[in-house]
Amino acid sequence: MSAKVVTVFNQKGGCGKTMVSMQLAASFALRGLRTLLIDMDKQGTSTIWAGQGSVDTPFPATVISLAPLRDKLIGEVAKHAENYDVVVIDCPPAIESSIPWAALNISDLALIPVIPLMDNVWASREAKELARRAREENPELQTYCIPSMSRRGNVFKACTEILAEDKDIPLLDTGLQQRNAYGESQMYGLSVHGLSGSSAATKEVEELAKVVLSKLGINTAKKPAKAKPVKQKEAA
Repeated sequence: MSAKVVTVFNQKGGCGKTMVSMQLAASFALRGLRTLLIDMDKQGTSTIWAGQGSVDTPFPATVISLAPLRDKLIGEVAKHAENYDVVVIDCPPAIESSIPWAALNISDLALIPVIPLMDNVWASREAKELARRAREENPELQTYCIPSMSRRGNVFKACTEILAEDKDIPLLDTGLQQRNAYGESQMYGLSVHGLSGSSAATKEVEELAKVVLSKLGINTAKKPAKAKPVKQKEAA
């Protein structure tokens, strides 16, 4: 496959997998990279999100659903990869599903979004174990945890420190905090780049995108193009 493949997965629902996937895919696309997001969740959140975009302000990356294929996605991803620079796979929240395993076996990099709370920390252990087993089949696979929907506070700080103790699957220094702009971007079928007043969220996404692209060995010199802003209330 010519494209670099990034898989976003975790057994824990509500940890921000789709949010991370969509925001990163948009950032890659706005940098001029041919970017495909593959929605593997039968709920189809990524696909619905992209469908909310208007003709004038479409979602920056191409989004398709291959959820019905389940673990047979490998061959289909290979077909699409020839036409893209980056493929992002948004997995369903189920480690026992065959989908994350199949995705990890063809990925260059995997991201495990974790909200810095103890239930998420505990749940992330199974995701990490799956990644470790996948590396036996795919030795080049890079795997990282990223803080998702984090906030200030002693609990978030303590849980972040616990996650950072794992040197085998490191915690990236940058992630996504809990901000109104992330939820609002779904309403408009956009990423935060396309919302007016979302500079803090956009900066976070861009910092994460730069780190991920660097890990993939992709030139990050080009700055993302400015998306046409959509006015909305209380973006943050």
